[in-house]
Amino acid sequence: MIRWILLLTLISLKLSAQEFSPAPFLGAGKTALAQKGIYSLSANTSGIAQLRRTEVAVSYQQHFVKTDIASQAILLGIPLKSQGAIGLSLTNYGIFGVSSFLRGGLTYARAFGSQFLTSITANYHQYQVTNYHTSKAFSADLGVQYLWSERFHIGAFFRNISQSAFPTTLDQRIARELGLGLCYYLSEELTLGGDVLKEFPHRLVYRGGLSYAFDTRFVLRGGATSTPVQYTAGAGFVAKDWQFDFASSFHSKLGTSPQLSVRYAF
Repeated sequence: MIRWILLLTLISLKLSAQEFSPAPFLGAGKTALAQKGIYSLSANTSGIAQLRRTEVAVSYQQHFVKTDIASQAILLGIPLKSQGAIGLSLTNYGIFGVSSFLRGGLTYARAFGSQFLTSITANYHQYQVTNYHTSKAFSADLGVQYLWSERFHIGAFFRNISQSAFPTTLDQRIARELGLGLCYYLSEELTLGGDVLKEFPHRLVYRGGLSYAFDTRFVLRGGATSTPVQYTAGAGFVAKDWQFDFASSFHSKLGTSPQLSVRYAF
């Protein structure tokens, strides 16, 4: 028990209750800030503003394969009659029965015209060590996207604008980030993405990736991230209202972290 708590604590100091990246984003180097769709609820939430159908998605990721550390997520996006949508997200990271970082989010996203998308998100955070300690906090996020053209999108996101933190002596931070992302659709088959994030108070993180849809039903993805350097790869399959995505990140010392995501549009 103590061994697992120490392991999770050491990793979480680096990850700061890490933000979850679902398989379609993970496979392309975690690039997400200029992307649209239900999975934007895990990144730049303004990306759900133009949803046309109610969608739900679930994800599961095993971190570093040989450990018991895992992430789970469920996302729900509901379009509104006006130009906007609401979203609900629930993500959890930790070791089952030992420790967990839980985050629940409620998002309101609005499209102003056909090019400018905005969002505001209220989050509930809970850090828990079973039978030992529980901390709770609230935070808020802001997101914007500008669709310069059908091929070129720009996104910006400010996570934890409230500078919230857990009321505890442990160094379990709620991530505070400011990010800028670009998405360029070179063709119907090939998409390039890039994000730059400032993780306060210290580092800059760079992410890059690409997606290649060699068929209307199949897509391949690849990418890389910095700090720490990780490589990513993935694939996706669309079958009518269903979308299945598999991806993994590859860390030179800690190993692979495979993930499966499933989306359904009503």
